[in-house]
Amino acid sequence: MLASDPVISTGGLISLEQFYGAYKTFRKAPNTEQKDTIKPAPTEPLFIVAGPGTGKTTCLTLRILKLVLVDGVPPKSILATTFTKKAAAELRSRILGWGFRILEALQRDETVPAETKLALSRIDINQVMTGTVDSLCEQLLRDYRDPGTQPPILADDFVAKTLLLREGLLAEERYRDGDLDRFLLAIQGGKWGWNVGKKANLLQQLWDRRHQDQVEWAEFLASGTRSDDTFDEQRALDVLRDAIAAYQTALEDRLMVDFSLLEQEVLVRLQGGKLSEFTNQLQVVLVDEYQDTNLLQESIYFELARACNGAITVVGDDDQSLYRFRGATVELFSEFAARFEERFGHQPETVFLNKNYRSTQAIIQFVNDYATLDRGYQVVRVAEKPLLLPGLAAMGGMPILGMFRENVELLARDLGDFVHQVFRGEGYLLPDGSRIVANGAGGDVGDCALLCSSPAEYNSSHSERLPLLLREALRFKSPSVSVFNPRGQELSEISRVAIFGGLLLECLDPGGAVEAEIRGLSQDIQKVFERWREAAIAFVNSADAPPRLLEFAQGWAKRQPQRSDLRWPSSVPVLELIYGLVHFFPELHDDPEGQIYLEVFTRQVSACEQVGKFSGRVVYKPDNAELSDASVKELLRDFLGPIASGTVKVNEDLMEAFPRDRLSILSIHQSKGLEFPLVIVDVGSDFKTNHQAHKFKRFPKDGGTPHTMEDLLRPHTELSRPGRSGQDRAFDDLYRQFFVAYSRPQEVLLLVGLMATLPEGNISNVATGWDRTDTSAWRGGRPFVEV
Repeated sequence: MLASDPVISTGGLISLEQFYGAYKTFRKAPNTEQKDTIKPAPTEPLFIVAGPGTGKTTCLTLRILKLVLVDGVPPKSILATTFTKKAAAELRSRILGWGFRILEALQRDETVPAETKLALSRIDINQVMTGTVDSLCEQLLRDYRDPGTQPPILADDFVAKTLLLREGLLAEERYRDGDLDRFLLAIQGGKWGWNVGKKANLLQQLWDRRHQDQVEWAEFLASGTRSDDTFDEQRALDVLRDAIAAYQTALEDRLMVDFSLLEQEVLVRLQGGKLSEFTNQLQVVLVDEYQDTNLLQESIYFELARACNGAITVVGDDDQSLYRFRGATVELFSEFAARFEERFGHQPETVFLNKNYRSTQAIIQFVNDYATLDRGYQVVRVAEKPLLLPGLAAMGGMPILGMFRENVELLARDLGDFVHQVFRGEGYLLPDGSRIVANGAGGDVGDCALLCSSPAEYNSSHSERLPLLLREALRFKSPSVSVFNPRGQELSEISRVAIFGGLLLECLDPGGAVEAEIRGLSQDIQKVFERWREAAIAFVNSADAPPRLLEFAQGWAKRQPQRSDLRWPSSVPVLELIYGLVHFFPELHDDPEGQIYLEVFTRQVSACEQVGKFSGRVVYKPDNAELSDASVKELLRDFLGPIASGTVKVNEDLMEAFPRDRLSILSIHQSKGLEFPLVIVDVGSDFKTNHQAHKFKRFPKDGGTPHTMEDLLRPHTELSRPGRSGQDRAFDDLYRQFFVAYSRPQEVLLLVGLMATLPEGNISNVATGWDRTDTSAWRGGRPFVEV
């Protein structure tokens, strides 16, 4: 404990025993390790390493409530952050829900004096600050700004990508620059899907990591060394500098910040003492999912911790760090104790949570064995990390299951039978005579999820993958089973999106006359626009076209109202066109996948409104065709262009819930923080042979895009060059990925793949028990029962 600890109220209202007694009136008491995270004094720093299913949210909630009720810390002096909006909402819900129930139980407790009960009734638990780090930063800049100033406007992901595409790449036709193209292509590592959208996304990653890694930007921009007849690296960095600067200027001109600038601005203000009104009242900081923190966020958390003399609690699990591709630096978690001591002069208390209350004993044993099979992986895990243990009530459970078939078509057929029999039939019969059946009390196919390295329905050769084949297999069952996989295809390639986009184009710009006059519209976008128009025209002329759709579209194209006594308005929000067209496409408002596609269009319209001169409106001035055309050009470029290029797409923020009556197909990254009674993990449906092209997904020979990005930028940061090779970091990330996948199920884990990927085969695969020395731990002793 530091000698200069801040003054913290020691006027706790109740004892720890009374606190636990009130909690036990509606939930079981926490276990010994969980109590070790709850009991420490407010001033004590804590490093909590929490394995999957070990109750970390329970511990955070109870520690916060204990700080208030037992230690007397004012609720408004406590700050708790977590990684996602969903997790933040869950944490807040528990704080309030459990807090009120504990307070109610204390009012009934005869050992609590009357004056204490009166004091308890005055506590406002709602004052505890919770949220994501971004929502916290936004609130700080809004509530603690200088007098007479306005808070910056937050540019969401749609706005930011629109500006980056328009100002960074399309402007000055930088997307055509050969040196920039080669520079970005080297980061991506291959030409698959290479287009202006991919370039924009790589630019955004570089911009974000500039702040996330606290890069010495001028030093990096001057670091070009390679120059030959085909490539000038320094010139590429100069073009990159101009593209990024144009984007930054576009934000500044609109008084906007994106998420990385938002966090950077808060750090600058914290370091400059400009948020002292907030930090002076702060006494305890708690951070969840710390394993996915970046250097910028660590700097913010340490500044906040400094304000309360190191009273910080961090919670996470290095084995579940999946977001390196978003700038996360897992070493900030695994080395937290040392980094904290370097900053604050003393060690935090380390607590391991390893009692798993989610899964069966069989699943927990399988996860433990998997986490420890690769010796090279052990050196990057938190030191002295214990194995997971089953909770007292954990069932032994059925064995891990494996379904492997000769080809992906057979696999999809048999997997479809499995899902259908479990959730729509009499259950799936296992070799030992037992059955897997859906829960009779409300169980449905939403209790199951298929986890894949990618939910894409087609591969790079446009061959059908397991997610699509399974969708089709289930569609033809009786009764049919629907799938929820809105990220299964590139948004611009989905049939209904193409038709809808084409109708928007034809309504706004019939025949493409205005489009032909737009300078700087990339060929990628033009090709998609052409395909969309063709799809729309074919649809409206087909027997499937809804009645009056053609009439509606022609009315918009000619700017003629459907009633002769009305005149076309001089300015119409394009949202009116969107909702007018949606009337003819019920699947866009009734179907869960369609709803997400529609939301991409409406979110992108909102972005267009914020960045454009015409605020997302279609101008109609018969006497000023130039002005009318300009409004349409802006919509094509800033509304439909980013969707067509793939710059904006379906992201995780749009998928807040999963339908109970559909089989969810998710990337493993999407499944982080989720759990399902039955989990199917695709460990090898893509791997027919030991081909080099897909080794990055199963047995990497070198690093991928995020590792190349680290090698490029980290020499210009305080973190310096990574100590492990790109290949080793890629292996580490694959082990973490499948650790997360294997720890999602509560009751049943089914591995699926092709026969060629069985442990006895010659296809090296991290997911099926191979270590990085090319040895299969599962050969000769499969840890699953074949079905």
